[in-house]
Amino acid sequence: MKAYRSFTRWIGSVRLVRPILAWLVPRIDTVLLRWGGRITPFPTMLLTTTGAATGQPHQAPLWFLAEPGSYIVLASNFGRREPDWSCNLRAEPSCRVALDGTEIAAAAELVGDEQWDGYFERFAEFYPTYRDYVADRRAPMWRLVTGTER
Repeated sequence: MKAYRSFTRWIGSVRLVRPILAWLVPRIDTVLLRWGGRITPFPTMLLTTTGAATGQPHQAPLWFLAEPGSYIVLASNFGRREPDWSCNLRAEPSCRVALDGTEIAAAAELVGDEQWDGYFERFAEFYPTYRDYVADRRAPMWRLVTGTER
């Protein structure tokens, strides 16, 4: 597992590979998470948001930090523009979180500046390439408070 984790970190740091990973990994993880699996060795959830423009459900596999009563997710999008799921949460903070085959309701709120750095360091501990992804911007970070809807 250690070698796989190291390989995952390395491949994510290769700039030429990032566009391929940004397209491929979410598609594979979305399918695998429905069956209880995942492609990466990091804690992964399946987030369902409501499309800001369409009103239709959209799913995104995301790495997360677990907190009591909530999960923290980072909208890094492989160092590109803000991802659609984050824009969707801005428009409609009610969402659903699926972990290990169980789906629960949640409400999203942006993490404040006073907590952003601490959470970011925790993300960068397990995936140092996050530092490259947000080197020139402060990516939105969300707290998904479980058991609530807005």
